[in-house]
Amino acid sequence: MGRHLRKSPFTLLVLVVFVSVSLAAGTFFAGPPESWLPFAGATLEGLKAGQWWAIWTSLFFTTNPLAYVTSILMILFLLSLAERRFGALKTAAIFLGSQFACVSAFLMITQVAVYADDGWLSRMADTALIGPYGAILATTLAASGLFSTLWQRRLRTAVLALSILLVLYVGHAETVMGLIGALIGLIAGLWTQSSRGSLQLRRSTGREVRNLLSLVTAIFAVGPLVAAAASSPSGPLALLRDVILNPLPTLSQVEGNCGGTIDVACLEIARQGHPGPFGLALAVVPVVLLLICADGMRRGRRMALGIAIGVQLLVVALSATYLGLFAGIALSQGRPRVGAMDTAIVHLMPVVLVPLVLASLLFAYRGHFRVESSSRLRRRVFWLVGMTGGILILAYADVWLASGGMARDGGLLGLAAELARQYLPVPLPAAYRKVFADRDALEVFLFSYSGTVFWLVALIGVWVLLVRRHPAGAMDHHGRERARALVKVGGDSLSWMALWAPNKYWFNPEGTGGVAYQQHGHVALTLAGPFGSREQQQATVDGFMEDCTRRALIPCLYSCTEELWPALEARGFRRVAVAQETRLRVRELVFRGKEWQNVRTALNRAAKMGIEAVWGAYADFPHGIRAQVSEVSEEWAATKRIPEMGFTLGGLDELEDPDVLCCVAVDASGRVYGVTSWLPVFENGRVVSWTLDFMRRRSGAFPGVMEFMIASAVLHLRETVEVISLSGSPLTPEKNDIEQAEGLPGILEVVGQALEPVYGFRSLASFKSRFQPEYRTLYMYYQDPLDLPAVGRALSRAYLPGLSVRHSARLLRTLVG
Repeated sequence: MGRHLRKSPFTLLVLVVFVSVSLAAGTFFAGPPESWLPFAGATLEGLKAGQWWAIWTSLFFTTNPLAYVTSILMILFLLSLAERRFGALKTAAIFLGSQFACVSAFLMITQVAVYADDGWLSRMADTALIGPYGAILATTLAASGLFSTLWQRRLRTAVLALSILLVLYVGHAETVMGLIGALIGLIAGLWTQSSRGSLQLRRSTGREVRNLLSLVTAIFAVGPLVAAAASSPSGPLALLRDVILNPLPTLSQVEGNCGGTIDVACLEIARQGHPGPFGLALAVVPVVLLLICADGMRRGRRMALGIAIGVQLLVVALSATYLGLFAGIALSQGRPRVGAMDTAIVHLMPVVLVPLVLASLLFAYRGHFRVESSSRLRRRVFWLVGMTGGILILAYADVWLASGGMARDGGLLGLAAELARQYLPVPLPAAYRKVFADRDALEVFLFSYSGTVFWLVALIGVWVLLVRRHPAGAMDHHGRERARALVKVGGDSLSWMALWAPNKYWFNPEGTGGVAYQQHGHVALTLAGPFGSREQQQATVDGFMEDCTRRALIPCLYSCTEELWPALEARGFRRVAVAQETRLRVRELVFRGKEWQNVRTALNRAAKMGIEAVWGAYADFPHGIRAQVSEVSEEWAATKRIPEMGFTLGGLDELEDPDVLCCVAVDASGRVYGVTSWLPVFENGRVVSWTLDFMRRRSGAFPGVMEFMIASAVLHLRETVEVISLSGSPLTPEKNDIEQAEGLPGILEVVGQALEPVYGFRSLASFKSRFQPEYRTLYMYYQDPLDLPAVGRALSRAYLPGLSVRHSARLLRTLVG
């Protein structure tokens, strides 16, 4: 921290002045005293009186201890971050100028609100603006235009989401100033990007999309708690505090609380929570559930996404009920009132729209969530939660009937209303509200704690499904572990890809062999050949074909070697070459001669720059290295016009496998220039080869960084294996390959040439050819030419699982261009 501050002199100056002023004025506990107000707060009346200096002197004051600590943290981490990009003088100019812009914008907005007779913002017109929040956020987001793609996107998402959250849930003047500063800084950051020629729509990897969506979900999940913790929250979504933390008031309660005046403030209903110390546990269930789902979404869980969307839609329904309550009051009064009534409706609209927008956003990106939980574990959790709820409901119903509830509470409708009140924050007619004075003690106990017990069990079950039992990207944890054991018995150069999501598995009855495949429509698309015992390879293929026949699936064996051809040809299969695998015999390889000049140059350049190749498992690298790998990957994805590909091409998620070997090019300062990953190839439990998978280089890295990394792999891996594979380049078959299906090679040739500007498969194949490799053809085996349209659709879904209609149109425009 000391070194960080020494490189940020303006930040250090602001921090020293801020602390000194707070000590001199004694503002830490109770805010500035009245004698300091001309300097501590900027107001419209003060500016009219000539106190122009308050615009900038108010930066060094706060109103309470929490605001004081928050300001110090923002100065230390955000303002210094901007200064490291801008420099001291430019940061000072932007910091002071953005404060003037924020104060001016705030005063203009509040005056417009006064003119429009707004019931929320107009109350801030005479509020003294105290604190540095807007200026710091504006300066930080202005500097975001100089960040890398990854951190630029993360910083902007986090700052904007938090700023909007605080405005909507807390709604104080300081939060509005923060949002204004964030928006001003965002505009400045975009202008900075534009001046550097880098302002364009940048694509993100599927992993980063999940990270950002889970971040936004988690931020808005804690909104009701933020509103509950705030002093007199007045934001539009502050009402959700009562939806989440209290049962929703009934129409009669709203009318009784509001009287003849309809305004947003009248919904501050007295607490109606369940009796007993565990009432708060039931109240925060939606918050905890969304936080668990946010973590599950980060891991790619489809169920987490579905639950998060469902919770948001439930909040939409409950929030819409508020609007119905207001409409009911208006109807009971004869007609809607203008002014206050209209203001209340306007302020209530975000209560419905914000969760609806979040649900729509999650639904729009649902293609990035493909990981499913184990079906067996899912059934167990559902049974546990269902039985818990059933037992609690039956127990309460039994006690309720025994105490004469049928006659007392209006029959079965009364029972249903009381059960709903235990488990859900739903509005109930006044006739069904719970009165405990004349109830049996056991009935009161069950009413108070049944919902809490049920939801705690449900939350634990959801946590087990989405977080604790995360199977590192596999859809079937048990099947994946069986496949891992068999792949270590035997397989080919691509067999390790069988362990990737969203592959399914078929195993022979003896358990000695298996096949990994994806089912798209009626096509069972395998990834490479069978794995397991080589003696059982043909029998495994035959068994898989019979299973496909029983389930009416179209078998298609993709990226398979020549060994399968004799038996498949006898079954009437056809084949077409789909890739050329490049293989290097590393123990015989020496970088001598003119053809290796580029490789030697790359090695020498890396040595002069102090760059070395560091090997190990991705999880064992320091956090700083892993963060830079993510940054490099995002930079690479940002240059693509359509989503990253899958199937035979791995990403960051696949790096986390502990058996995968990673190599990063790092200099003495720890800066990462490139990264590669290598998949193991086993035979009888021993690694006999490695296959190149993940390849990324930092933009602006020295020329030849990838030649350096491949050469480093040759020098490092030759100690343990004789052959390594640089994998195959999709859609790059040899033109002179024989025995191909008539007409299909020409189609692949056209597709490969068309996709070259987007993905550069052929450029990749040309790069690999520099290492003088041996070539091995990889084939696609299929049975009926009439199945080719279905196979083509399956391949497109496998390689581009996140391709939407919009992405397809963009790809088509690129290819036509």
